[in-house]
Amino acid sequence: MRCAVGDLPFQSLDDHEWPRLPSDADAHQLAPLLEWLTRGTESSVPLAVRTQLRALVLRQAAWHRVRTAAATEILDALARSSIPTLVLKGAALAWTIYPSPALRPMTDIDLLVDRSDAAKAQTVICQLGFDAALPRRFGGHAHHLPSATRVDGGLPIIVEIHLDALTRDSGQSIAPANLVEPPRRFLLDGASRMTLGHIDMLRHLVHHMLEPSPDGLVRLIALVDLLRYARAFHAEIDWPRVEAAFPFVLNALACVHAIVPLTDQLVRYAAPDWWRPGEAGQTLRPLRWIAREASALTMVRELLLPPAWWMHGYYNVRPGRSLLFARAVRHPTRMIRWLALRVGGF
Repeated sequence: MRCAVGDLPFQSLDDHEWPRLPSDADAHQLAPLLEWLTRGTESSVPLAVRTQLRALVLRQAAWHRVRTAAATEILDALARSSIPTLVLKGAALAWTIYPSPALRPMTDIDLLVDRSDAAKAQTVICQLGFDAALPRRFGGHAHHLPSATRVDGGLPIIVEIHLDALTRDSGQSIAPANLVEPPRRFLLDGASRMTLGHIDMLRHLVHHMLEPSPDGLVRLIALVDLLRYARAFHAEIDWPRVEAAFPFVLNALACVHAIVPLTDQLVRYAAPDWWRPGEAGQTLRPLRWIAREASALTMVRELLLPPAWWMHGYYNVRPGRSLLFARAVRHPTRMIRWLALRVGGF
């Protein structure tokens, strides 16, 4: 079986791989979309696998209903308090680029507010019954406030008030005060809400896709989000401006082509056909995960020699070009910065 290009990087599986598919899809937040794409009597997915996927879909549907209700309650309360709020990540993408919002699970509700409104926004959320964690010893300068949690119908709802859509590790910023384009309206469960403009959204999606991952693999839902967004709003995106001001977005698309072919709309940004890195889709792991390694040599090797595919995307090095300068200078410098942030209380 092969899914539509641009929907899932998914090809035929061997018999021994099928049983792992539901859990792998769930780990990458793709179970609802995969189940939707493989419906029908002609599907080659084994019945037992489809049954497991359907069970995951039913669970995610329950979470979706609860989280949507909570998001609506929160956004209405923030609006009554005159706090301009932008909806980030899955809570916005589910309603804008997927055939049904339930096809895009969200692990939490991420909201972006101006730094001057952040404390007030957290207070508003706590008044709705959410319990915000105490200030952290480390992370006091993070890009979002401590997560706030509430249990609705036995399901935990997690909300994060962001001061910036990007982590400080990135060295860049997407905040209300420095947006490249005006925020864009969309409908969340029939109500008008605001999210990032197209270029800011593309920047955010690329950074999110290339963030270090605990298992050292790119999160496939992040890859799918990027491809679906670029395809859904291709005619509205100012691509010349993206190319001039944010070429790393296009370079990331070139790198993605090594995992799943770009659509006809985007193929002009694809990497050369001969560029097929053996580590395609592998990322650097977060520092705290690398630090758990027993061997100091293993830690040093993983820190200083991350996968080539990730290096090309993260450091905006065109596929096929040398990574020598990135490996010898840019990456060690970035590692020093990351460590300094954490020592300084990040």
